[in-house]
Amino acid sequence: MEKDKKTNNSQRDLWRVSKDTWLNAARDTLIANGIDRVKIDLLARKLKVTRGSFYWHFKNRADLLSALIEDWKETNTKPMLEAIELSGRRGNKEDFKYFSDLLTEEKHYFPKFDSAMRDWARHDKKVAKLVKEMDNTRIAALTEMFIQYGFEPNAAHIRARITYYHQVGYYTLDIHETPAEREKWSAYYDKVLLE
Repeated sequence: MEKDKKTNNSQRDLWRVSKDTWLNAARDTLIANGIDRVKIDLLARKLKVTRGSFYWHFKNRADLLSALIEDWKETNTKPMLEAIELSGRRGNKEDFKYFSDLLTEEKHYFPKFDSAMRDWARHDKKVAKLVKEMDNTRIAALTEMFIQYGFEPNAAHIRARITYYHQVGYYTLDIHETPAEREKWSAYYDKVLLE
């Protein structure tokens, strides 16, 4: 009878905790505690389920970490590239707001996730290479956006780098501003970057 009860509990774990739930727990742990704490046992305890639920969705920890990297690309790089594309598609500098809104509102882009990936990259060459590739992709997109605004390629590239490095530094320094402060400074940033 006790064995049947354990089997039923394990089966319940499989459907009760989805792959996304495991991935969200891994992301939250990465952000709060770093990559060394993204471990199957710790996540299972956090979710109050058995390890069996994990293996229903992932082959092993490496599989989870690969999914976490893909999640970062999907949740952070994709929205950023979409906002940049919207900002530059018409060559209208007023459209820069699509990109600046993405960063200031933090609704579709999660800066703490980016910072956590950079921390992970300091200890993992493969992740460091990937982060560098994503940085280069984002800077290239920003460069193209500034070219669409009429800046010559070298000036566009430097503006892209200033924009991007500023944003990375903003989160690395853990600067906190109210929405009103962000809105106030946003107009000045736009003026400096776009004129």
